[in-house]
Amino acid sequence: MDPRGGPAPPLRWVSAAPGGDEPELARWRAAAGPVRVADANGVAVPDWPLRVVAWNAQVGGGAIRRLWDGLTATETGADRVPTVLLLQEVFATGSDLPEVAEDAVWASRITGTPQGEGRTDIASFALEASLSLIYVPSMRNGGPDGGPPEDRGNAILANVPLSSGCAIELPFERQRRVAVAAEVAVGGHRVAVCSVHLENRAPWTRAWRTLGRGRGRQMAGLLRVFPDCCEGDAFVLGGDLNTWVRGRREAAYSLARNRFPLPEHPDPRPTHFLEVGGWLRDADYLMFRLPHGWHCEYRRLDDAFGSDHYPLVGTMRRPLTPPA
Repeated sequence: MDPRGGPAPPLRWVSAAPGGDEPELARWRAAAGPVRVADANGVAVPDWPLRVVAWNAQVGGGAIRRLWDGLTATETGADRVPTVLLLQEVFATGSDLPEVAEDAVWASRITGTPQGEGRTDIASFALEASLSLIYVPSMRNGGPDGGPPEDRGNAILANVPLSSGCAIELPFERQRRVAVAAEVAVGGHRVAVCSVHLENRAPWTRAWRTLGRGRGRQMAGLLRVFPDCCEGDAFVLGGDLNTWVRGRREAAYSLARNRFPLPEHPDPRPTHFLEVGGWLRDADYLMFRLPHGWHCEYRRLDDAFGSDHYPLVGTMRRPLTPPA
């Protein structure tokens, strides 16, 4: 549905999970609410460069408004840069969420609130800021515990139109995870983008999979679908891969880099405050697959905007003249 509760354009659903995962996925799916889709108002056909941001917003703890304003506040009219946010752990609330059935499953409630900014769900923010949105919930955020009904998941937020939306349900490890893909048109070219959030740990009965095998399985499933589910001249994958001790040596990262090999020299700074000890670890990544001669780069911001993850801000440019 759209942010006002009315009907929205259909979204394509693709399962990257084997059939044996379906019983568990169905139990998590039963407690989640609807997909939210919004269209940007008053947009013009954008031109290069394209700005792409990957960020885990910690279920309301991250100040999305402050991040968005910091990126775009000085840009108006012809100076506006087309900007796409690939978001993880955003939430939506409302009376349209289903009652929690007896056999449904939900995640423990996360209720972060950013300093100086109210805790606002992603659909309301898209409506207030007149932005395009595709939000797909992965799981219920808290069960029948007396708190407000809400779910959480991944989203793509943009100041340009989003098309060919696709939800990709990943192989099941501990919690349900759904990646979101879409296309944007920039300067006569189509760019396909995907927001993904992999599992942070395996169930205790299979704790050894926390070291990377479970995330490798989820990434392999995603890559069987994206980017082939989209048509585009260029492709971007961004999100929280939850890589742990082995960081960029984990299978999830190496599999993705084989398909999305740019930039050649990514920002090496870690992005996530570890739950134990306050250490920083490599968890969030922004990867590109571009035609010959195109350019991309990204940098980690120094402000986490209230989240426990730092945003990654990337820029993509095509050549001023076609390569010979």
